[in-house]
Amino acid sequence: MFPDLDEYLNSTSLLDLESRDSEIVERFKASGAIGLIVPEALGGAGATARDSIAVQREIGSRSPSLGVATTMHHLSLATLLEYAHAGTADDLDLARSIVGANMLIASGFAEGRTGSSVFEPAMQAERTPGGYIISGSKKPCSLSASMDLLTATVLVPTGNGPVRGIALVAADSPGVTVRPFWKAGVLAASESDEVVLDEVFVPEALVVADVDGVSMSEHEMTGFLWFGMLITAAYLGASCRLVEMLLTKRGADAEAVACAAGELEASYAAIDGVARRFDAGERGAELSAHLLLLRYTVRESLRRSAAVSVAALGGSAFIAGPEVAYLESVVHAYGFHPPFRSQTADGLACYMKGGLFTLAPGSTGGVR
Repeated sequence: MFPDLDEYLNSTSLLDLESRDSEIVERFKASGAIGLIVPEALGGAGATARDSIAVQREIGSRSPSLGVATTMHHLSLATLLEYAHAGTADDLDLARSIVGANMLIASGFAEGRTGSSVFEPAMQAERTPGGYIISGSKKPCSLSASMDLLTATVLVPTGNGPVRGIALVAADSPGVTVRPFWKAGVLAASESDEVVLDEVFVPEALVVADVDGVSMSEHEMTGFLWFGMLITAAYLGASCRLVEMLLTKRGADAEAVACAAGELEASYAAIDGVARRFDAGERGAELSAHLLLLRYTVRESLRRSAAVSVAALGGSAFIAGPEVAYLESVVHAYGFHPPFRSQTADGLACYMKGGLFTLAPGSTGGVR
């Protein structure tokens, strides 16, 4: 789908792609892959969910940082598209203009905030003539150095008290700054530093408030279905890279290859099943709960596969170059993405008993 990006990924070493000064995000923007999940009618590539996870697995196998960072872009764009399709012609025009301008969108949702719900606003909005003044910060925030726009969950004041909202903030707005945050060498190219908003003005048309308490959760849940599928595919790609290295080893243990690859193929088949249901039009709590259950299982499969691959590659491969240790560390980072098991365990248990799963703001997951 994106031959220039494919050629660059395959002709550049893993560590060069993963370095903090990598050109990988710029290459991604230039390739047209920004519009991967956007319908062709809005100027995008029109990829199905099944096509998208295949693309993301391949990207993750060449540059895990790019796979992780761009998942945040796709999450933000998917959520905006949900609002646009449920809104007015002006909303669709806004979405079309974002895609047409090849804008990269960073996600200001709540990943990385221990104990917080993924839907819990991290920023405050104050009403002002023509819009809102927004303050707060997001850390880590992938794509912080290259973003054109930031989607941020905010508390919006109304006559009936504050409600949740989503703001679309231009990266070059006065008051938007980026501070160093990410100190780890792993996934350094994802540009996951801190984005600070200090009294940033956002026009009213670019802030959507959850006035009915229902529609926003539905749109966000669809966005997080995209997130769950794509982030899983990206990390499966990273673990696949270890199996690829094992396949090129002379005299590699065939049983180890089958074991390591089998874990990944089973996990990918499970996520592909979710993507099939998504492409068939299924949305909502049922599919979201199913995907979360799979993500917890995939997490362990990734670790088992990586452990088998690393052991079979042996000490010589581990010592000879940093790629093996790097990829093993990347695989473990999958468990750091929300929603966390502690936040959703009660809700999933209730769902398994027949309840309706939800990720309610400010809660640890539950039924409604």
